[in-house]
Amino acid sequence: MAMASGETLPYPDRRYTDLVADHAASAPDTVAVRQWDTVLTYRQLCTAAGELAATLRANGPHPLIGVCADRQPMLVAGLLGVLASGAAYVPLDPALPPARLHDIAREAGLRTVVCDPVGARLLDGAGLDLLPLPEVPGPVAPTDTPALVNGEALGADGLAYVMFTSGSTGRPKGVMIPHGALTEFVTSLAAIADLTRDSVALGFASIGFDASVIDILAPLAAGGTVALVGTADRADPTRLQRFCAEHRVTVAFVPPALLPVLDPAGLPDLRVVLTGSEAPGPEQVGRWTAGGRRFLNLFGPTETTVLVTWFEATGEWDRPLPIGRPAANHRVYVADEHLRPVADGVPGELLAGGAGLALGYLGAPELTEERFVADPFSGVPGARLYRTGDLVVRQPDGLLHFLGRVDRQVKIRGQRVEIGEVEAVLRSHPEVGHAAVAAVDGPGGKQLVAFTTGAATSQALHEHVAARLGPAMVPARISVVPQLPLLSSGKVDLDRLVAQTGPVEETPFAAPATPAETEVAAVWAELLGLARVGRDDDFFDTGGHSITAMRLVAALRPRLRRDVAIEDVLQGRTLRAIASRASDAAVLGDEPPVRGRPPALSPAQQRLWFLERYSPEAAAAYNIVLAERLRGPLDEQALRAALTAVAERHEVLRWRIPDADGVPYAVLDPVGPVPLPVTDLSGLPPAERERELAAQLAAEAGGRFRLAVDALWRHRLFRLGEDEHVWAVTAHHAVFDGWSQAMLYDDLATAYAGAALPPLPATYGDYVAWRAERREQRADADLGWWTAHLDGAPTVLDVPGDRPRPAEQTYPAGYSGAWLDAETTAELHRFAREHGATPSAVLLAAFGLVLSSWAGQEELVLGTPAVDRRHPDFEPMVGFFVDITPLRLRTEPGVSFADHVRAARDELIAALAHPEAPLERLVQAFGLGGQTVRSPLVQVLFNVFNFAAPRLDLKGLAGEPVPVPAPGSAFDLTLYGVERDGRMRLEIVHNSDLYDVSRMDQLLDSLRQVITRGVAAGDLTGGELAPSRGVTAVASPRATARPRRSDHGAGTPPATATEHAVAAVWCEVLGRDAVGATDNFFDSGGGSLSAVTVQQRLNRMLGRDLRVVDLFRYPTVRALASFLDGVTTAGDADDAVELALRRGAARRARTRHRAATEGDHR
Repeated sequence: MAMASGETLPYPDRRYTDLVADHAASAPDTVAVRQWDTVLTYRQLCTAAGELAATLRANGPHPLIGVCADRQPMLVAGLLGVLASGAAYVPLDPALPPARLHDIAREAGLRTVVCDPVGARLLDGAGLDLLPLPEVPGPVAPTDTPALVNGEALGADGLAYVMFTSGSTGRPKGVMIPHGALTEFVTSLAAIADLTRDSVALGFASIGFDASVIDILAPLAAGGTVALVGTADRADPTRLQRFCAEHRVTVAFVPPALLPVLDPAGLPDLRVVLTGSEAPGPEQVGRWTAGGRRFLNLFGPTETTVLVTWFEATGEWDRPLPIGRPAANHRVYVADEHLRPVADGVPGELLAGGAGLALGYLGAPELTEERFVADPFSGVPGARLYRTGDLVVRQPDGLLHFLGRVDRQVKIRGQRVEIGEVEAVLRSHPEVGHAAVAAVDGPGGKQLVAFTTGAATSQALHEHVAARLGPAMVPARISVVPQLPLLSSGKVDLDRLVAQTGPVEETPFAAPATPAETEVAAVWAELLGLARVGRDDDFFDTGGHSITAMRLVAALRPRLRRDVAIEDVLQGRTLRAIASRASDAAVLGDEPPVRGRPPALSPAQQRLWFLERYSPEAAAAYNIVLAERLRGPLDEQALRAALTAVAERHEVLRWRIPDADGVPYAVLDPVGPVPLPVTDLSGLPPAERERELAAQLAAEAGGRFRLAVDALWRHRLFRLGEDEHVWAVTAHHAVFDGWSQAMLYDDLATAYAGAALPPLPATYGDYVAWRAERREQRADADLGWWTAHLDGAPTVLDVPGDRPRPAEQTYPAGYSGAWLDAETTAELHRFAREHGATPSAVLLAAFGLVLSSWAGQEELVLGTPAVDRRHPDFEPMVGFFVDITPLRLRTEPGVSFADHVRAARDELIAALAHPEAPLERLVQAFGLGGQTVRSPLVQVLFNVFNFAAPRLDLKGLAGEPVPVPAPGSAFDLTLYGVERDGRMRLEIVHNSDLYDVSRMDQLLDSLRQVITRGVAAGDLTGGELAPSRGVTAVASPRATARPRRSDHGAGTPPATATEHAVAAVWCEVLGRDAVGATDNFFDSGGGSLSAVTVQQRLNRMLGRDLRVVDLFRYPTVRALASFLDGVTTAGDADDAVELALRRGAARRARTRHRAATEGDHR
């Protein structure tokens, strides 16, 4: 018998609002709802909801109250206020036509609707009492946390909401969900999806769709935050991606059609992905589960309070996903048409029972009796089952698989649609004789096609349906036919209609007339599966909808190189208009300039060339080594041909770098066979074979490139057996970076399979020229920022070593590694979210504390790699696109770990927002180029990889990475952080002339302790967290060199009123008699804690909203006073800083899926 029950999960016998009230009482200042800068705490949310509830109760008892408002934070307060009043809410989605909203209001018998101005316009003339949505509350006193219900306690069996779905009679039907079912659902979902107070949930679904219960009500019941997406951000995939990233969303219900549009790599905080309503593409599983993210397929109709079964998918899938097993407190049966259970493996209708069942349909007792039947199987008196109408099969492994619909109810774009209702609306047109509707497969999922008889045109019928039904219920195509063919049973022969009838063309076909129209038409036709698209075709009439519009925009942006917006499709509609609007859109970035021959080098390449010339020993430190074990029958000739094809596509792999009179330049070699020598180790015993392989890989890695004469990448194939090989590639960093590995692997796989590689839109030489143009435009401004930012910073970070530092810098490498456990890694992410930071910022803060303690410095400079692939043409290109960016950290024993994390976050944001002063220029500006004993300015590198490891997938072969030790250490030490399978790996590559492995193991152990304790208790200070400074080591003499300072006139007295005010506060806090206008606060004895004191006193004195970070950015009296004088109001100050932060964030977002801190790989 195909039946199953979910686990028994206790849930409170309480109303939903009681759960939210509990969080308002225990954590009132936690963020409940956020939409960009608008934030509602639980205190504010419950205050607004409580006031609305009191107003509703004062107006008299109303069992059902409508809510109709645009997607704004106070919408949530409206829903909660209705629930708190003791009524049930009826969602009225403002995206629906007014006629549809009026129908729902009539069916529900509504008298009162809570609405905003948008809702008021839509409901005008409906004869309803319209109550305004609450205003966003101002600051609420700590004692003002009203209960969400007053008077007598209201039971859990009362109605919570009535959700209207499509009805076969042409009238919508209202599903009645009680508080008990709602409370059970939010409890169950919290367990399934790990919803906690730390969760930030994406509020994406329409309130008229039951997924909104997942998005809004469930997170609030868990004490989490709802990141409510606005209408504009919801409609545009690029804006939605940015919204999720900026709001640090951790859990999201993503409709299946959106899964391929969003970029998982750009959403590192998103750890749980929920999907459902339709079957997700199996290819999305591997894409979204990379990096340990959870992927849950949820299944359930509105009548079972959202959920009946669920399935967690992992790994790679090539088959439809199951709908899984029953959720907690639910039971399912698979039955035949007579409601008799069938055996496993036999298809049947899914019957669902348990705690989540609705009470029935509002005002429809006969329909309720038909769909909600007695449960003869459970033995529980009064138990009921809901006949879902879904055709499923239960396999022997217990997993349920969805096969389709028993009746004519279908899912369109994730929404349930009764075909009969659409037919009824078509027949209501006075010029329609008969109508039939079918659901057919389209490129974006199921879509409706309609057939009518009579005089009404397809355009007139399209307008008629669109005015009365939601977008998902409007047929993609309406064909007017002479008569409807019938089967012998008298039913309409829909299969014949679908097969024989094509789209009606009421106007002559006009082919695309411009290049832009041709491009748009090609993408349009591909998305919707059309043979052709004409200039006057309407995107939505040909089967498009909001999701495919988003996909169209996403595809057009890189093809047209224009900032195409979703509004261009929604408002343009026709091919002619969309192409015209797209052509008028802003250009995405500058076109790469044409380069000459021979091309110049980038500043970073020039630095590597000088290092190679100055110290040949340094060369191996800049080798990047990759090795892959290949199991299976390898075609060596195909591999050679593929390597040659890759070198032809990526010109930089054919560069050599000679010089003329000491000036390096690039020479491009012609396309030719790429050498692939073979070393046969197959005759050796297994253990000796692996030892010899490791030795030869190390030798390959350490081999020097002669930049002037050698190809700057080389290969070797090791034959270990007939069907086992290891392919190794060593590339010089001048032509290759960490992100290039993914491009190399993808192109190699394509070429190995025999497919041609298309030419790239630009070359690396174009990048060098484009970068030079950009640098010319903004280099002075960025250099000015850096010289001020680093003014007074130490140029040496000398971590005590085991041996004295040699007179000249050396580069031999040693290696140490350690793991953070899964629990600590999860805590690290939670801590980062809680403090508005990234895991990178947490690691940086902890690393800074350890370095400070070991080196005995409270201020230090270290470096981090930053990717410079800011133009779309350079994204798919192999090359060296990495700059080293210095980071200035100030540590103070009395400052909390949380404050150190926030400071590290701000430093990363500020540093990465000023990319046009590369390390080479800073070294020159500060007069540090003559150092020989150590790397100038940056001796310690911090590098976090927050992208998935590339995989080599050659046809017919299984690839597995082979670790190869780093061939050299370009810095004293480099900390790498990489997360794999839910655990953070910390690795240090160090200069083995300075440090023993045992000392680096100690440093990693200290770092693990600081991270573990810091994320568990953020109020612990740096002094409490940092390890003992009693490290026995050989220390170099403390360097006294500091960045060269310009003479601004030290001792210059303050001149303006603001300068006098700033100076007076500084004197008070620092205990000095006087300070000069050009004195640096931190050089004058100030620290993080005293900076907070200055901030608070200046805010009180000047009535400004100065932030602590501003004192770090403007550390002199004159700089800070100029900043204050340049902003007229506190609000403008916030806007100015926010603009700077967003610009920096936008730059980072363009490379987020490649990791903003990606760079020097070993």
